[in-house]
Amino acid sequence: MLKFLRQLITQNVLLKVSSFNAMGVGVRLVCGLITSKLIAFYLGASGMAVLGDLRNFMSSLQSIGQLGISNGVIKYSAEFKTDKTRLQKLISTVLKVGFLASVFLGVLLFFTASVINTQVFNAEINYTTIIKVFAVVLPFFTLNVLMLNIINGIGNYKKVILINSITNVSGVALSAILIVNYQLYGAMLAVVLSAGIGLLITLSTVFKNRSLFRELLQEQIDGSMFKRLASYGGMTLFSAIVSPWVYIAIRQKIIAVDGLANAGYWDAMLRLSDYYLMFATTLLTLYILPKLSAATSKKEFRTEVFRFYKTFLPLFGGGLIVLYFIKTWIIRLVYSPSFLDMQPIFICQLAGDFFRVASLVIAYQMLAKNKFWLFIGTQVLSLSIIYFSSLFFIQNYGFVGAAMGHLLSYVLYLLVLLFIFRNALFGKSC
Repeated sequence: MLKFLRQLITQNVLLKVSSFNAMGVGVRLVCGLITSKLIAFYLGASGMAVLGDLRNFMSSLQSIGQLGISNGVIKYSAEFKTDKTRLQKLISTVLKVGFLASVFLGVLLFFTASVINTQVFNAEINYTTIIKVFAVVLPFFTLNVLMLNIINGIGNYKKVILINSITNVSGVALSAILIVNYQLYGAMLAVVLSAGIGLLITLSTVFKNRSLFRELLQEQIDGSMFKRLASYGGMTLFSAIVSPWVYIAIRQKIIAVDGLANAGYWDAMLRLSDYYLMFATTLLTLYILPKLSAATSKKEFRTEVFRFYKTFLPLFGGGLIVLYFIKTWIIRLVYSPSFLDMQPIFICQLAGDFFRVASLVIAYQMLAKNKFWLFIGTQVLSLSIIYFSSLFFIQNYGFVGAAMGHLLSYVLYLLVLLFIFRNALFGKSC
């Protein structure tokens, strides 16, 4: 049996990437579990909710700092990996433009920190210093993410996973020290500083080729290359900016209707969701996006989608079912017995995440083939549904309503995508 599994993984590239990816995700998962346990023990559900606001805010600003071009960087790195001249122009343009944009954003963020503090946290406690630290760290985070996108695009997914694993271990060590000593303030500072630690680790692994870095610094920003990336920026910036603020609004609605603690339970479920979704989202980024970018026919697109559905999706769905039946044990392990009140939210969140993964593999075709208006339209629809339905369900069912809105949104999103790509997925091969 073990021999058969080894042969299957060796012969199936998707499973091979999945198995190596699982090791990297395993490291992230353990680190995340340790961090969650520390937060639950030292900060409780209310601290979890405040950290959720910070994470959403940072996510939005980080996407703006990258100009939303991450997926475009992966696509064109994969496309130009055998053309050294064009690849160098791409790398130089990406790193310089990304750095300058994030520096500008960081300066703006630094001098408006007090205003942002009021808008994001809506609390008496002043987190202005945390926002200012994030403003300083932002350019370094941007450089790190873009460099990893390039490494990923040229096919060195093992190095990406290794760098991320080392970064996660370093981040959890920093979190442990700061949370134990400074509680909520330390936890927030750890989240912010962890965003910049990765650059040091990435540079230590790629800086061996110093001559290449000198060439890149001398290379000018290529206008035509930036134009290629700009449309990707427009696509991903919309959802990357709007989505975190939708979640902040949903969290504020839960606080108003059901209290800060219940908002923390919802955020605890989101963190748990992030952990198991790592297996799917990193696989989609490492394998599916480059494959769809290189695909030149509907047949190739269909093959990759249904290979994913047959190979990975059943495993993912089975894992969600197991997770549901052991949810009490999971809550005690990851958080603490005081978080057992979050159990009712599980079924809708897990079901929604299944439909989310099933839809993302199709949605990545819009990124791979640069379908700008189609992507924007479907994102507007999806975010509108999750926002309005969540507010409605929260008003009637409390914090569980947020997960109900999540499920409804992704069921409808998948149905819309299946309709849009019906010819490519179910029509004649070509």
